[in-house]
Amino acid sequence: MKKVKSVALIAAGSLSGSAVSGFRRLSDRLGPVMAPSFRLASRIANGLRAGHPVRDYAEFDSCGLILVCVPDTMAPRAIGEFASADISWRNKSIVLCSAWLDSGELSELAARGAAIGSISAIPGFEDTRYLVEGDRLAILESRRLVEQDSRSIVAIERSLKPFYLAALTSTSSLLFALLLAASEFLRQAGIPAPVSATILEKQVDKTLRSHAKAGRKGYPAPQQLQKQLRALAAANPELAYFMEQSTNLAGRLLRKP
Repeated sequence: MKKVKSVALIAAGSLSGSAVSGFRRLSDRLGPVMAPSFRLASRIANGLRAGHPVRDYAEFDSCGLILVCVPDTMAPRAIGEFASADISWRNKSIVLCSAWLDSGELSELAARGAAIGSISAIPGFEDTRYLVEGDRLAILESRRLVEQDSRSIVAIERSLKPFYLAALTSTSSLLFALLLAASEFLRQAGIPAPVSATILEKQVDKTLRSHAKAGRKGYPAPQQLQKQLRALAAANPELAYFMEQSTNLAGRLLRKP
């Protein structure tokens, strides 16, 4: 007797950069694959070397875990169409594979009785560690699918993903802007670019080690700040304003318990 597959997939677009591509256990557990067209569903199943394409959601009724892996812009429409499917939602876990969206996108399915969650690879861990947020059952099903060998998950409660994303924004977009400003300051000082890069690398490493060791207490208070701001204001008022506001905000943040 053929073994019933326990995982279903709703997909669209390329999955090469998706968390799904790193799930080693998917090949053994994936069953029905649904996509905007049967041809695309076939292509996705062939690319994953797992599952089989379907034309409707009938086979999803026997699956305990359903992965939704579509481009973020397509998620509302795909989820809306899926929510209208004539299947039983109780004891089903619906997990959205997205770096930036969370289980809140699946609230319509939660209202129908499904457990919901989201999963994404944590940057820098080369697909060995994943963040999963959502209901307990959705986290459990994700753990069963993902954890193997060196792969593991970090589980957080439903609706808390924005705090995790804020940390990524702080250490990517915000940090990048600060490094760009620091690079310009060194250029204004007449320091060659190769030397500048080395100085910035050492400073960032020193700050990371200080934070890891002492936390808030390791904060290095700025020295001779007004002198720096006067020089910057004469050379580049915009950067002077950026630095003044940044240091003021940092000071206010560090003064809070």
